[in-house]
Amino acid sequence: MPTAIPSKAGKKALVKSSRGQARFAFSILLIINILNYADRYILPAVLPKIQYDFGLTPFQEGLLGSSFLFVYAIATLPIGVWADRSVRKNIVALCVGIWSVATALAGFTQNFLQLFSVRTVLGIGEAGYAPASLSLLGDYFSKARRARILSLWSAGQLIGSAIGLTIGGLIADAIGWRYAFFIVGVPGLIAAFLAWRMIEPTRGAFDNGAFDNNEEDNIGEAVAANAQASIGKDFWADITKLRQIPTYWTLVVALVFSFFTIGGTSFWLPSYVVNTFHLSVSSAGIISGGVLVGSGLVGTIAGGWLADFVQRRRPEGRLLTAALGFLAGTPFVLIALLMHNLPFFIAMFVVGGIFLSFCIGPLNAVIQDIISPGMRATALGLALLLAHLFGDAAAPTVIGAIANKYSLFFALIITAPLCLFLAGLVCLLGLRTVARDMQRMQKQISGAEKAS
Repeated sequence: MPTAIPSKAGKKALVKSSRGQARFAFSILLIINILNYADRYILPAVLPKIQYDFGLTPFQEGLLGSSFLFVYAIATLPIGVWADRSVRKNIVALCVGIWSVATALAGFTQNFLQLFSVRTVLGIGEAGYAPASLSLLGDYFSKARRARILSLWSAGQLIGSAIGLTIGGLIADAIGWRYAFFIVGVPGLIAAFLAWRMIEPTRGAFDNGAFDNNEEDNIGEAVAANAQASIGKDFWADITKLRQIPTYWTLVVALVFSFFTIGGTSFWLPSYVVNTFHLSVSSAGIISGGVLVGSGLVGTIAGGWLADFVQRRRPEGRLLTAALGFLAGTPFVLIALLMHNLPFFIAMFVVGGIFLSFCIGPLNAVIQDIISPGMRATALGLALLLAHLFGDAAAPTVIGAIANKYSLFFALIITAPLCLFLAGLVCLLGLRTVARDMQRMQKQISGAEKAS
């Protein structure tokens, strides 16, 4: 059972999660994140089969990828604000249930318009998960462990992507692409129930020492942090505060470029492998899934560890790690796309993917480091809105439109390396302000504590 600590002056009691409860919540959120990306990547895995059945153009194929992501991007912000005002675990449970039903319904579609419509509903369901769950993880675990926890959680994206690509391709070749959507959609309903059973931790406890060894002496600090959750109730006030944090906007631009690269290449990778190396859908799915999970897991975990290691020595360590990952990954992705020999393509793409994945945990952790607890879900929601809208939501359609006129090879080679390079440059610019913005956030928390 969670520990309820009575607050002073009649304020709301604080809920402290035990280590076991925090681990349980992390496990559920990780499983949901895996299912989240499995649901997303079923479509690109079976896309060659759907293209044949429905007679789609590359532009229409890109629209199917963007339909989900555009709605996902637009819905993420209001649900992020809602997460700052409401019970986050319930939001997670509701949204998981919605997207799981939408995934299963995709198997019943008969044409482009029906599939397009179902994928937009999928976007509504998945939009509520990331801001609320990231905010929850920030309150389940201490600042010292945050980058590692977020990197491990982010690894679920890669595992889920690999599962969706691999299982989707195998099922499509074995019994038909429709069954891939049926099989992947069902487990999400179980995960939704487990998410509802988690506890809701106190907001901001680990940012002000609210639950140190001497807990009762720190109740006042936790109350101050809990009070900050009300910031999210005034969205425009939050935006005004975010405008005064230059590092935040640097991170948003870097996320746009990185999301464009990750979203575009991941969506089109199975089709690229089928077209370039003349493989079956199942073989292309296995290769695409293996490349993504192999490079992504190594890069995400190594990047989180390296970011925390460097952060202990310099305040801009996490952002520096992300910048180096982007810049180091650029030439390897370019070389991979120029390779038309399958083993060399895989080798170069894996190395490039490892460096690219360095950014995932550290960038999320930097946002946590510079934004006060009560604004985090709103800040994450806004960042994801912009990053998805101009990044991976636009990427499938933009790349598909270029492929319609030229070729998929040409579309990928002029977008992926350039966006990676620009993301690295933007992160380097953020090194000038990140330490100052981290100090500002700590002063805000200290001021709230004194005011209480």
